[in-house]
Amino acid sequence: MIDEKIDLAVAFLQSQPSSAAAVLEEQPIERVAEFLLSVSFKQSAAVLNLMLPQYTARLCRFVDPVICAGFLSEMDVSHIAAILRHSENDRAQDILGHLPERTKLTCNLLLNYADSAVGAWMSTSFISLPTDCNVGEARSRLASAGDISNADTVYVVDRERYLQGKIDVIDLLKSSAKSELCNVMQSAPDAVSGRASLASVANNEVWHHSECVAVINRNRQLVGVLRHLDLRKGIAGLSTTIDEPRERDPLWGIWEVYGSTLATLFSTVGEAVSIRKR
Repeated sequence: MIDEKIDLAVAFLQSQPSSAAAVLEEQPIERVAEFLLSVSFKQSAAVLNLMLPQYTARLCRFVDPVICAGFLSEMDVSHIAAILRHSENDRAQDILGHLPERTKLTCNLLLNYADSAVGAWMSTSFISLPTDCNVGEARSRLASAGDISNADTVYVVDRERYLQGKIDVIDLLKSSAKSELCNVMQSAPDAVSGRASLASVANNEVWHHSECVAVINRNRQLVGVLRHLDLRKGIAGLSTTIDEPRERDPLWGIWEVYGSTLATLFSTVGEAVSIRKR
């Protein structure tokens, strides 16, 4: 019976993470921590991604920093940084120390920005190529770019990382392999400052024709890209507190009709996990 309860909770967490997040936020935080320790890092991350950063930071107080780093490393770096901003400094540093090196470096970069700034919500997963590269070389580099090779846009920089232009991947594929990249790119692309506030760029005209925009530092060096999705998340996060009610998922009612609410299920899971560990 204990295993069945845990399996049922995990199944719901996987199929309806948004509803699971809303229910878990209403449970005693120590019990939520126990439950998340009983599932995989990917499963924990799926639901924690949908919780408010303030709540997840509180939750991390009840979980060993090594475990915290495990499930946080499955999340987008901008979300990790948002969680760490709401953590005590010593705790945040402990967790940072156990993150993968690349994630840690990126987090430190984002944490240098105020949480209301563009830089705090930008992504550093983008493709940039040098101006002295031709189209054929650009295609080869794109093919070896790994996880970020599905990007729609390639940014072009000089050897000192100053933003010079951009080119859509589809146009890159259509261009002659011998063409110089600087001859086929769009010069002077739209860009926003990493120090700009999210509110100040929310109505930027760039969002009428693009889902992301280049982010530059004060020297116009390329440091990241801001996705419209992350812009909306950042603005929503700044105006939301953990005490505000969440909109109920339509599926919530189905569980209530069947008489065994999610709240009851998850409130017993932590207890069940403790019994199973004995």
